[in-house]
Amino acid sequence: MSVRTRLAAGAVAAAGAAALILAPAGDASAVTKTYPIGDCTNLSPNVVDMPYQPNRVFVSEYAGTVYMQITYGSLWLGLGYDSHARLAWKNLQTGRNGVLVDNSIVRPPNTGVHNFTVKRSTFGPGKVRLTLTTTNRNAVWAVPARTCTSTVVAP
Repeated sequence: MSVRTRLAAGAVAAAGAAALILAPAGDASAVTKTYPIGDCTNLSPNVVDMPYQPNRVFVSEYAGTVYMQITYGSLWLGLGYDSHARLAWKNLQTGRNGVLVDNSIVRPPNTGVHNFTVKRSTFGPGKVRLTLTTTNRNAVWAVPARTCTSTVVAP
């Protein structure tokens, strides 16, 4: 390979590397917003390991899908439990509504997440009222938690 060909190949490689480094990032960055969920302190099914407590919802959007994660804390003694969540939503601007379901397991380290997804075109735009209804179950019984609500803004 001639010196001229090597220099040309090196210049092309350097230009490609510079383009990768200096090029602006695409719109892959999803902005996540956090909203509180009110009045959600509840008994866990193990009773002595109070409380099961959802405290906030994270809302983000990526590639046409809205992602909602509701985090909760729970102290527990030795045994975990299963958490079945039903999230009813109603868009206050469009009137559209729906119900999403998630099952999670409460185990160490004492926290959990309920994950929900919905198409952005169905969920938004505008303010959306969320109503979380949860039933927590251990090997002996199920304990329904109080209903909790939050209002979020659809991305």
